[in-house]
Amino acid sequence: MDFLNNNLISDFFLIVLKWVYSIIHDYSIAIIVVTILLRVVMLPLDLRQKKSARKMAFIQPQLESLKKRYAGNPQQLNKHMQQLYRKEGVKPLAGCLPMLLTLPIFFAFFGAMRVLAAQETVSFILNAQNLGESAYALPRWLWVNNFWQPDSGFSAILPSATEFVSFVQSNATYITPQSMHMLANAGPNVSLLNFDYVNGVLSTSVPGYDSLTSTIIAANNLTGYNNGWFMLPVIAGVTLFLQQKLTMGQNPQTAQQGKFMLWFVPIFSVYICAISNAAFSVYWVMANLYALAQALVLNYIYKKRDQKAKGIIEEA
Repeated sequence: MDFLNNNLISDFFLIVLKWVYSIIHDYSIAIIVVTILLRVVMLPLDLRQKKSARKMAFIQPQLESLKKRYAGNPQQLNKHMQQLYRKEGVKPLAGCLPMLLTLPIFFAFFGAMRVLAAQETVSFILNAQNLGESAYALPRWLWVNNFWQPDSGFSAILPSATEFVSFVQSNATYITPQSMHMLANAGPNVSLLNFDYVNGVLSTSVPGYDSLTSTIIAANNLTGYNNGWFMLPVIAGVTLFLQQKLTMGQNPQTAQQGKFMLWFVPIFSVYICAISNAAFSVYWVMANLYALAQALVLNYIYKKRDQKAKGIIEEA
């Protein structure tokens, strides 16, 4: 899974997020701002996709007629379909570009949030270890007890000792040498990381780590609680379903071909958000809400234009 966070797009998102955070000082708002900016940048491509979908819907009756006429002659069918596309200025593949871009952006943001969660978790643990009670306040967000853990009723508020070591090991490139040194050299009784130079194995003192995390959770009056309530994953799934439903409804051909994806992608989205940190879920929910709102606005504008054009034709 290293390719998710070890790529230029993910690194770019990480830099931009940290820059916005340096101005706003709130990662949840920074994520929302970056998500909106990203969608605005992609707006020309979204408009192109919408325009292509409308053209495809307009010529759909003609396409169906051609399919019936040349049902037994695929070569002639393809020839006449291409002629129709050229005549009407339709480029079937043009509308796919935004969808093709969405997937790598999705994974790049996933990787960026994974790195950021590791960095922030390490920083929080170090501060709690060295500063004591003054640094015990968890990075809470609305109903989520720890913004850098999943919004899940099955997720702990802080990562287990094994998860913490995995965090550090998989994201060592992005954790400063100073932080690594502090984790490994705080002292013989409080050291959080141990490195076996002979076998190349990274480990932690489980009793010491568990004692620290238990103290932090108790100080926040959250002993016995999990990190969230599955609300962000469910919102992500519902908003994605509504967005796809609205988009597919504008294109009969897409609607027929995409019934499986209409349900599979939102369910997969719920699963991904349930196992990812809440920061990524905020991005995905915001991206879905923006896309849904944009689709509603564009549909309203095009509907008004169609009604106006129809009125002009009737008057003539």
